[in-house]
Amino acid sequence: MTSTPVAAKKNATKRERFDSAWEQFAAAVRHARSRAADQSGAGLTPSQFRLLAALEDAPSLTVGELARAAGVSSPSATRMLDGLEQDGIVKRERDAEDRRRMAVCPTAKGRRALAKAHDRVAGARERIYAQLTPEERAQAERLLPRLAEAIEQL
Repeated sequence: MTSTPVAAKKNATKRERFDSAWEQFAAAVRHARSRAADQSGAGLTPSQFRLLAALEDAPSLTVGELARAAGVSSPSATRMLDGLEQDGIVKRERDAEDRRRMAVCPTAKGRRALAKAHDRVAGARERIYAQLTPEERAQAERLLPRLAEAIEQL
């Protein structure tokens, strides 16, 4: 009987350590996103980056399609697009095949901003990669896709 409470305590400790590590990671991501938004200057915020990056795989998307691809709500996508359009990053025009729909396309300025943001993200990933040992990199390669899958299933 004494082994059950000890096992339960061990499991609780592991769970507490997991919860603490998760909170630490989530806070670091939030802080990084906030810093990226503060440092972007004429660049893109992380949310704008995801929205614009969704256009890379398709020459033009409707607002709803773009919102789904970027993982944001349609109203959020519309608000972001309003600002991006004002800044000359995207343009909205009638869909050539269905005039009832509006298509969103990046402008030349938008493509440049996206390339700059890609460079900034690649640099950040490189700095993180450089801080990890080869063993930690291998663990991350296995664990990150599994965590992404688990999060998607929530």
